[in-house]
Amino acid sequence: MSKGAWIGTIIVVVAIGLGAGGMLYVNQQSQDRDLKEERAKNSSLSKKMDSADKKKATSEKKSSSHQTSSSVSESSSTSSTSSSSEEPTTNEPVQLTTAQKQAVNADFLNWAAGRAKVGNMAVTDWYFDHGAAGTGDWYANTTDGEIQVQDQNNPGPSAFPIHAIGGCVFLTMKDGSVGRQDDAVVTIAGGYGDKAEMSKPITKYMLGDNGKVYELKLAEGDASLSAGFAEYTDEGQKNPYGPSYTFKVSEDQAAQAELQNLLNAYR
Repeated sequence: MSKGAWIGTIIVVVAIGLGAGGMLYVNQQSQDRDLKEERAKNSSLSKKMDSADKKKATSEKKSSSHQTSSSVSESSSTSSTSSSSEEPTTNEPVQLTTAQKQAVNADFLNWAAGRAKVGNMAVTDWYFDHGAAGTGDWYANTTDGEIQVQDQNNPGPSAFPIHAIGGCVFLTMKDGSVGRQDDAVVTIAGGYGDKAEMSKPITKYMLGDNGKVYELKLAEGDASLSAGFAEYTDEGQKNPYGPSYTFKVSEDQAAQAELQNLLNAYR
């Protein structure tokens, strides 16, 4: 074969090779492009699925949270209603006869006697008395209003929001006696000063028919049995000279609980 023929043959072979290579390259590029597009589609679909799952999870979470919140709210409401319906109206007035008042006061005094012993003090039920007076009702001022202490029908029970059941006085005896003292007062004029140590606190407890124990601490040196009380006029009118003290609701929670316990028998 001549030299020219060899060169022609080589050129043809090279051309064929380049054509085949080009076709392979183009085909490979096309496959790569298709693969990328497929991956992109899959990636997009995956993202959409993730987004849908997240939205669904969020929706379910909100729904669950709402249901839980509603359940808790309903439970709280039910509990509140139940608590409200079960809570006793302990401050409602209790209607008691004279004999019942005496019984409640006697039981409270026995309880107070034990408390007095623990505190090395004495206690008496002589929380109120007075000398010669008119025919008006006796009363005391409290932080809840006037409380009738002695009824002489001037102006009468209906004129007072609260009525006294009884009461007691905590004091310290000169002879050191503790507990219940039935003879703590000798004379009305002498009052607590007859036997009590006047340099020590004297505290009056008064039991209201509204279920509250009221407390009054006398000023040092005040031994009067009528301290904290005043009288209406014979015509049932307010006397301009009212009580010099105001009874406050006692912070003695044990005393409050004891009175409530005693009154439960009459509710």
